[in-house]
Amino acid sequence: MTDDKTGGGADTAEQIVAFQNPMGIGGAVALALRRQRVAAGLAIRDLGRASGVSSAMISRIENAQVSPSLSTLEALARALSVPVISLFQHTVQTADIHFVKAGEGLAAKRFAPDHVHDYRLLAQFADNALAFSAARVTLRRADDGTHPVYFSTGYVFLTIIEGTCNYSCGGTAFEMAPGDSLGFDAQLRHGVASVGTDAVTFVTVSAKPT
Repeated sequence: MTDDKTGGGADTAEQIVAFQNPMGIGGAVALALRRQRVAAGLAIRDLGRASGVSSAMISRIENAQVSPSLSTLEALARALSVPVISLFQHTVQTADIHFVKAGEGLAAKRFAPDHVHDYRLLAQFADNALAFSAARVTLRRADDGTHPVYFSTGYVFLTIIEGTCNYSCGGTAFEMAPGDSLGFDAQLRHGVASVGTDAVTFVTVSAKPT
């Protein structure tokens, strides 16, 4: 007989989900400085020359081995052309939740050459490492021949909600109907080639590095 501590029940206490590995200020500043420096395309010695802060000190800051003074952080921020507050962006731990009722979402339009379609944004998140979005898209057969073709970085997942379509991905055509899904590397050229019914509605989810 096993002791099931995770099963549902009237007496089951709600589990509290906490942030994992909370980051201290030193570690947060180290991560932010390293990311800003790399994004600027600077080596440690280049940032040292531009800021007047020694390379040894910058290395120690990036490895969370020292707590820098505010004047040091201001000098580094000026050299990186970023506000000093950006070096503290990981010190506050936050998490967002998006709840969208059926049929709702943020109404938006997609414009492409000779084409425009409506969609509803269901969720969107981004940080210094990852951008994530989910949208409900409806395309119409009357617009066949003008549907946009995409390619990017990261990964895409989509599933058909209503209608049918021919979806092209990486040179391969997929006949898709309600319940069908497709996942792929976003660097492959992809998009709806043609709509089989009057309209097709699908949910698409994408995640890519920022």
